[in-house]
Amino acid sequence: MDEEEIHIAVGKNTKKEKANILWAAARFPRATIVLVHVHWPSKWMPFMGGKVLYKFADEKEKEMHRTKETDAMVKMLSRYKNHCGTRKVRAHYLSHDDVLAGVVNLIKKLKIKRIVIGSRSMSKEAMLRKCCQVCVVINGKHMSTSNDHLEHTGSIGYGGSPESLASIHELSDDSNGYTTPPSDFADEIIYDDGVIQMDGTDELATCDVQEAETEDEEITETGEPNSCKEVEHFSEEIAHQTDEIQSFRSITERAEELMEEIDKLQRKLKELQEEDHEKSILSPRQKAAASLKEKGLSTPRYGYPELQLPEHISRFSMSKISKATDNFYSRNLIGEGGYGPVYKGKLGGVPVAIKLLRPHGKQGFPEYKQEVVVLSRIEHPHIVKLIGVCPESCILVYEHLPNGTLLDRLSKGLPWKDRVRILAEQRSALAYLHSCRPHAIIHADLKLTNILLNAGNVSRLGDFGTARTVHMKPLEEETICRRTNPMGTTGYMDPVFFMTGELTTESDVYAFGVVILQVLTGLLDLNIADQVREAVKMDAVHCVLDASAGSWPEVQTERLLRLALRCCSLERKRRPAITCDADWRSLDILHAMANAAAKSRKWATHGS
Repeated sequence: MDEEEIHIAVGKNTKKEKANILWAAARFPRATIVLVHVHWPSKWMPFMGGKVLYKFADEKEKEMHRTKETDAMVKMLSRYKNHCGTRKVRAHYLSHDDVLAGVVNLIKKLKIKRIVIGSRSMSKEAMLRKCCQVCVVINGKHMSTSNDHLEHTGSIGYGGSPESLASIHELSDDSNGYTTPPSDFADEIIYDDGVIQMDGTDELATCDVQEAETEDEEITETGEPNSCKEVEHFSEEIAHQTDEIQSFRSITERAEELMEEIDKLQRKLKELQEEDHEKSILSPRQKAAASLKEKGLSTPRYGYPELQLPEHISRFSMSKISKATDNFYSRNLIGEGGYGPVYKGKLGGVPVAIKLLRPHGKQGFPEYKQEVVVLSRIEHPHIVKLIGVCPESCILVYEHLPNGTLLDRLSKGLPWKDRVRILAEQRSALAYLHSCRPHAIIHADLKLTNILLNAGNVSRLGDFGTARTVHMKPLEEETICRRTNPMGTTGYMDPVFFMTGELTTESDVYAFGVVILQVLTGLLDLNIADQVREAVKMDAVHCVLDASAGSWPEVQTERLLRLALRCCSLERKRRPAITCDADWRSLDILHAMANAAAKSRKWATHGS
């Protein structure tokens, strides 16, 4: 009689697969665990926070990226290994462009007759159900078992070539193959023949459902819980190790941040010492100019042309600006950007935010001029309001928004209803900018730190220093692109704009897609689109949504995530138009659900 085996299908959803592995291990305490995995090779290369097709990449870069993908897969399998403790485990995998066809290939080659799968959608595939019996286990709970399978014979199609079948191998136990100590930091080895021999777990696997039911009865009748306790014990150990690793990583990251801060302070100290030496030999007039520099101000820019300001934009003298900020008192400093420091102040009894031009900073008079020109001719409830300027030092005066940036607010926690509302507000702001005629306005630097919040968490889009205008055809919606030097922020910048210098309204759509993904998931990684795309593909959207925001409406939220992924497409034609309401129906529906929930809560509070 063959050695008893339990086959388990595992994927990249760590939480779900862990539960399924523990379920199988508990019900088959004496069986060898066999894991099978279909590796889906990416068709895209990461580039500037986005992705580029493999055909555009260099051969060396392709090889490096494939190696990284394989290493990531090995690390994933290594983590699964720990869930099985000391149990005997075998693992098989192959690479295939079609996951379903890859599963069928494995079933055909390994002669699997029953398989445990954690995906309802895949378990319904006729191709799979005809190959073997399918047991569906979701998050450690047995859901169903198919009984319409056929005999596993050579006549069953598997959707793959003999070469792909031949690439499936197994290493023997006495080989000097793959071994891993119980640590996430272990060195891993992957063999050229595509097989991993582990004492742990892998991704696609098989399960004898009838045997599982028999084992359930045996455990119930005999009261033999030892294997369950062992699994729980190992699960607790792994959880403890994971916490220690996370703590170590947090400490390491914090140490790196502190070292960077120390370096900055040392450079600042050196600059101040040099300035003190220079001021000791300056004339009184030069000392006055140096004093302005210390406050973050520029010296008067008499060489710059005078801007024509509309009547509703006020002019403020340098003395009024200084008085409004208590002579630029450090406690009134509320922000710092590429343009310069931002101070809180009061002008005419009204709280304002005062942005100063930093001498020799990344931005200068062109950005000052651009912001004045753009903001002085637009008015929208979700775009920051420019109150006035101080022309002599290129100072900008805005309405004060006390709740800071959207990035700050997300870090403190924000309910999903507010997040959806803010996204709807910013889509409205962008649609307004893109609809301006005859010259549409492209923000060109949309990101979390440029979305500001007032006391009621109502959002305003700010920082228009990089904004550009493009001419719109009078009778068509198509935008004539504007060629300019690539600008913006890594991770948010349209890769097509970066590569071609062609700036269009679709560049804002790309950045908005990244913002949506960040707001819904709470993730800030440059490869966020890849992570979300993988979660959608694996039917694991709930795993990437930010749990701190509350209970998301998953169906509509998944639709919005899919729309955001379209925004992040490298093909500009696939991106939704920000001005097209039909394209943004999923956001509108979520916004309506958020409003309804807010109203019901208000009535409930009022009734009580």
